[in-house]
Amino acid sequence: MKRKPALKKLAQFIQFMVSCGVVDHGSWKSFAAEHKVEIGQLFDYPQEEELPAITSLVKPFFHPTLPLIGLNYTPVAHNVLYMFPQGWTDQLRLCRGIIFDRTGQLVALSFPKFFNHGEHPETQNLPKLPFEATLKQDGHLGIIFRYQHEFVLTTRGSFESRSSVLGNTMLTRYVRENNWKKNFPTNLTLLVEIIHPDTKVFVDYQGQKRFTIISANSTATMADYGYRRLMGYASKLGLEVTPIWTGKSESDPLVDLRKNITSLVEMMGDRAVQNTEGYVIRFSNGLRVKVKFQTYIGYMVADKLSFTYLMNRMVSGNLERMLLTLPEEIYQTALGMLGQILLHLSSAGSPKDKWRKLYTLLPDDEATSYFKSICRKFTKHMTSPE
Repeated sequence: MKRKPALKKLAQFIQFMVSCGVVDHGSWKSFAAEHKVEIGQLFDYPQEEELPAITSLVKPFFHPTLPLIGLNYTPVAHNVLYMFPQGWTDQLRLCRGIIFDRTGQLVALSFPKFFNHGEHPETQNLPKLPFEATLKQDGHLGIIFRYQHEFVLTTRGSFESRSSVLGNTMLTRYVRENNWKKNFPTNLTLLVEIIHPDTKVFVDYQGQKRFTIISANSTATMADYGYRRLMGYASKLGLEVTPIWTGKSESDPLVDLRKNITSLVEMMGDRAVQNTEGYVIRFSNGLRVKVKFQTYIGYMVADKLSFTYLMNRMVSGNLERMLLTLPEEIYQTALGMLGQILLHLSSAGSPKDKWRKLYTLLPDDEATSYFKSICRKFTKHMTSPE
């Protein structure tokens, strides 16, 4: 990633928005509709017909009282660009809670978008480089910075989200109890996981309420600090830092596996590991890659298991791989749902008759237009000649 040129263009984007009077979500919508071409150019976005519009992929958010604007990629980017990796330009990848003031000055530098092992071209063949792997926390991301002597926490998409409000309440206590006004370095962006019962995803932290440092960046030098620096910040600020993978073999404690990335990736298949998401690998060249335990992926899949999800997986060709992540009881449920889908698909009649039959998998009041579109897409895929 060419971070500095991308940051320069994002600053120009902020200046362009401000010069056109964008001050809130309403004025953003009007601006986006009128200036799609210019926005695409500032994002170096490919002009390819099959790609979604750049204005559907990025969304600004605004501080209610301070002259701050954040940028975040949208659910459309998350859900669609896996099919179009070229759409993840450097500028768009930086839109993960990055904050500017209204002059275009960089105020807080969050993570860029990074990917799971194997899901993006850059994560399919991992480099043979030194790396650190830290435990992936399973709460909500908090982006902490200082602006005009005021400490601010935002999530990656809103200054006013429920998690932001919760995080700022927690932040006030940390600032007071650990003398952050003295100990928090200038130009630091501190990235923490907000661990709290209200931010629970799948991992159960048994009611804990805390910040855990997961990364830190400098808005002055663009440095992405390593684990030793994170430990120093944790000590100064009264926080803990997410644990680092020691690379020790359970079968032979004298064997150090830290230089063997394959060992860490293979460890993700250990289905005995419960209540743990995985690790974030940070290579010496700056590349970050997520690896997740199969058991955690199973929780994720089970949470969104639906007829729509199963049909989409069949169309994309990764159904079998997805099924293998599921716990036994959920696996049996998924097989039953697949049986219903295939039974409806095998009914007599034309493709149109078949997809209308698939509509009946859900009650009329739940069979949305999106669900029906997936039924049609699935039928056409399954009945078209090879």
